[in-house]
Amino acid sequence: MANYKPKAVTVGKASAISGTAVYKNISTSTWGLFLLKGTAVSPGGNSVLPSGGVQVWESGTLTTSPANHTTFSDVNGKYGVTCKANIGLTIKFYSK
Repeated sequence: MANYKPKAVTVGKASAISGTAVYKNISTSTWGLFLLKGTAVSPGGNSVLPSGGVQVWESGTLTTSPANHTTFSDVNGKYGVTCKANIGLTIKFYSK
């Protein structure tokens, strides 16, 4: 199912006392997002890593810039975050 973002629409000056209705059409465009869901697991994949931080960079290359998205995993290691579609992602998990 596609998801949509609103397009900004402005209305010029309108008098609150004029008694005239102002009509303005609005529309949307595709947002281009998807839901990234996963489970944080140990390097060997043998155990779940609960309650940690998950950071996502919208880039396939390593960077020192701040992450584009930050979320947290639950006690079962599950996380979810909405990201831009059709681009490379770098995902890192941080635990205590």
